[in-house]
Amino acid sequence: MSTEDLSTSDSEAAFAGAGERWAPVGAVANPEDEHWKTGAQAGSVSSGDGEMVSRLRKMEDEQEQLNSSLLALTSHFAQVQFRLKQIVHAQSDEKERMLLELEEFAFRGCPHVVGCRAQDAHMLENSSEREKRERLEAQRNKQKELIFQLKNQLDDLERFAYQEGSYDSLPQSVVMERQRVIIDELIKKLDVNLNEDIGNLTPEELRQRVDAAIAQIVNPARVKEQLVEQLKTQIRDLEMFINFIQDEVGNPLLNDGTKSQPTHAAGPNTGATGGVKRVDPEQAQRMRETGLQLIQKALAVLQIFALSQFGCAAGHVPQNMWSQGAEAQDYGPLLQKLEGAVERVRLQASRHQPSSLDEHVVSYSASLSPEGPRDELTASVRKELAIALRDLLAHGLYAPSQGMSLVLAPISCLLPFSSSPQTLHPWELFVKYYHSKNGQAFVESPARQLSQSFSLPVGGGPVTVTPKQSLLWAIHTVLKEHRRFKRSTDSEFKALVCMALNEQRLVSWLNLLCKSGTLIHSHYQPWSYMAQTGFEGALRILGRISHLKFSLPVDLAVRQLKNIKDAF
Repeated sequence: MSTEDLSTSDSEAAFAGAGERWAPVGAVANPEDEHWKTGAQAGSVSSGDGEMVSRLRKMEDEQEQLNSSLLALTSHFAQVQFRLKQIVHAQSDEKERMLLELEEFAFRGCPHVVGCRAQDAHMLENSSEREKRERLEAQRNKQKELIFQLKNQLDDLERFAYQEGSYDSLPQSVVMERQRVIIDELIKKLDVNLNEDIGNLTPEELRQRVDAAIAQIVNPARVKEQLVEQLKTQIRDLEMFINFIQDEVGNPLLNDGTKSQPTHAAGPNTGATGGVKRVDPEQAQRMRETGLQLIQKALAVLQIFALSQFGCAAGHVPQNMWSQGAEAQDYGPLLQKLEGAVERVRLQASRHQPSSLDEHVVSYSASLSPEGPRDELTASVRKELAIALRDLLAHGLYAPSQGMSLVLAPISCLLPFSSSPQTLHPWELFVKYYHSKNGQAFVESPARQLSQSFSLPVGGGPVTVTPKQSLLWAIHTVLKEHRRFKRSTDSEFKALVCMALNEQRLVSWLNLLCKSGTLIHSHYQPWSYMAQTGFEGALRILGRISHLKFSLPVDLAVRQLKNIKDAF
């Protein structure tokens, strides 16, 4: 045997182990020995697999915990970066506060995101009841803390996205805060307490409670509305009764006029002519007294009813409210003032009338020199003629209101009462005429605007502008030019007077207003100059300057404001 064979056999013997005899080549193995060896090898393999499985499971748990911890740490760093970016873009006065919040957040620690594992469940089963409660309480606290931190992070992210413009709607926290404010205000207004048992009530029960609280507020208002409607119905009935009595007895304001007319002797064929039935004066007086007594009784009943239902006293009704009118006032000085103003304007205007016989072209925005006779004429018209005409039109003019009604006077809790009627500016009377004639619809119609702009006929015939149409257009022009600059009623009235003189239609426009019976009867006292004379004397005085041609500035009160607006 060679040296290599000996070394090989020695190494194999050393590998096989000391004291182990190898089987001879070609010998038959013992079956029992083979079975014992196979079982030993299988046992060693199974024990090694179990240990390997337990080690793998432990490594998987550690890997899961490592991943969750790494995710939490990464999220924490991302939040720190996010807050740093907010601090960079924030205002200087807010940076200090945000830095303190960042410091507090950075040292707060990462949230624990690892859930309940199998080992924890096994340990929980083997622990006592006290330990179970403590572990469950600690787990709940961790979950609450995690939820709170996640909510704060989500709110910060939504706020930043909304500020950057990448998020269209408001952040959820802001929406909930505003909704909470609205709900709190509604709870205060409705006087309902839902904070105590709101968690125990179903949505249907909450809806029923809210409906009941709203009904407590709405139902009394509906009852009061019904009472007001009933009172209005009774008031209308009383007013109809008053009108009936006045029709039967006759209007006391017209008695003086009827007395001045000559009375004809009643002949045998007076009844055959079908004349107006004459009432005995004594019988008329008794009917008047009876009607007033009935009205006073009805008003007393309404006053008691209002006091019992609404809990407010009616107050004292002035005695002069029952009279048919106030004492006649002297309008002579006002008429003399108007006559003097007209005479001065006539003298000044006659000095510089156009020498040619061409038709006068009206220019509402004609520019006048700041000095000269034309400026004196403009000052006379605006400061003397317009003021005198305004004062005469305002004689006995008042604004009717429900508080002035005889029937509504005692019910002071429903309507404000004033013992003296409110005054009304004559320009406001022109505006009421404009609205009563549907002036805006007339002026703003497309056909009318085309006709006014291009002097085209509306109906195919010649272009004829009636005084009513020109008055509506003039009022509309003054309103359009002066209301946007918030000019006074005096300025608007002066502009209308200047426009009327330019159009040579001052008398015709005033005549249209005087013949508007509804406005005159409802806005003028019986003793006023308008009600007694129909403004005829003033119209005759104004007729002295109706033939003169004027070119007065209409926009004098707003010209500077228009120039300033055009400059900017």
